[in-house]
Amino acid sequence: MLDLAIVGATAVTPSGARPADVGVAAGRIAQIAPPGKLEPATRTIDARAMLLLPGAVDPHTHLDAEMFNTSTIDDFESGTVAAAAGGVTTIVDYAFQAPGGTLDQALEKWRAKAAGKAIIDYGFHIALLDPSPEAIAEIPRAVERGVTSFKIFMMQGFEARARDYLRAFKVAGESGALLTIHAEDEHLIGFCTERLLAAGMNGVAHFGASRPPLSESAAVARALAMTELANAPAYFVHLSSGDAIAEIRRARTDGRIVLAETRPIYLYLTEERFLEPDGAKYVGYPPLRDAANRDAIWTALADGTVDVVATDHCSWKLDRKLAADRFTRIVPGMSNLETLVPMLYSEGVAKGRISLSRMVELVATNPAKIFGMYPQKGAIVEQADADLVIFDPKRKVVIKSREMHSRADYDPFEGFEITGWPTMTLSRGETLITDRKEGGDTLVTDRNEPARRGRGEFIRRARFSPSWRTMHDPT
Repeated sequence: MLDLAIVGATAVTPSGARPADVGVAAGRIAQIAPPGKLEPATRTIDARAMLLLPGAVDPHTHLDAEMFNTSTIDDFESGTVAAAAGGVTTIVDYAFQAPGGTLDQALEKWRAKAAGKAIIDYGFHIALLDPSPEAIAEIPRAVERGVTSFKIFMMQGFEARARDYLRAFKVAGESGALLTIHAEDEHLIGFCTERLLAAGMNGVAHFGASRPPLSESAAVARALAMTELANAPAYFVHLSSGDAIAEIRRARTDGRIVLAETRPIYLYLTEERFLEPDGAKYVGYPPLRDAANRDAIWTALADGTVDVVATDHCSWKLDRKLAADRFTRIVPGMSNLETLVPMLYSEGVAKGRISLSRMVELVATNPAKIFGMYPQKGAIVEQADADLVIFDPKRKVVIKSREMHSRADYDPFEGFEITGWPTMTLSRGETLITDRKEGGDTLVTDRNEPARRGRGEFIRRARFSPSWRTMHDPT
């Protein structure tokens, strides 16, 4: 007998959106059947008029991250609570190598941060900040431990260590790892910033001019040359501009293995936000762009150039965001884990920009495949983890920070009216959230108790597969 049956929904499976009933046993999807054909179940959820989505996989988060001499406000408890409330059931967070530290130390530090706190499953990338010979030698061992991707920042001392990074690229490629690259050219940014500050233009209104689209596209082109020489695959995080997207298209035309990610702020916000009195709250790296660049990102979502939408969730209290005396000292990032799925549905699917199946690819199936978690995660297929989201496509929600689960006290999308919102999120068959309440909700289990801190499990990820786009779905 099944533990759980979800009946009556339109399920979004790899074969498309269709009416289907889904049965769960021992935390996994045990059966997908035509309506009315499931085996008997101990418990049944009537999901008529709802969509049944695979839990989203967000491969770009910063929980309990240390930067600018402080830590982000969301740790692995509050951050994963917010994720579950929005239909995200797996994250991959960035573990930062300390200056002079080892990769193993970074990984152990982040595992300690997550253990006993995360309520959903998680993996790690390692941010390689000191590509010493010793650290480079650790890359194959990290891959063996299921940490199969490494972050490279091109705007933080990259130039001084470029040859060392090339060596790291080569070892990573040979080890089956994927490089996730933050592409902004530090010299172009430095040149623009010096000129602005010299002219007294140090407010947030000038932040975008300090990091123009050219600083991104030039860094993408440079990284493409370096990864080609090293014979390593490249995954570009949070792309924000049409010119950077054009570099991705050119590289793919040449047969390169190149992947692209964007983040929600570039889809829904534009640079005019920096002119608001509290414009610092919208600061992230790279900056918000103009409407033409925003539209170029939407085009790239629809035509397949962008493979993943991920949040880069990096949350702060508003007073911390507003405390800086010039734009170079504003802490970057913001909270948006809880709104990833509903906003992409509302602004993308409901408005006809992308299909429902394409949305599921962008936030669930593609990241699971790219980062070595498929088919355990990312799709409604038999034997996958029962990470499922019952989603009401007609539910209207006005985003209010006081009703979100992040510990941040502001939301970048405050006041947006969203069409479509999760009504239930399940992780490995366990219900984590059972609907919003007016004025906010709490995360509860099947027993109407708080979700257990630390129930999330570390996911050992497989090596990157260059043929991830053509992976076959389990039968």
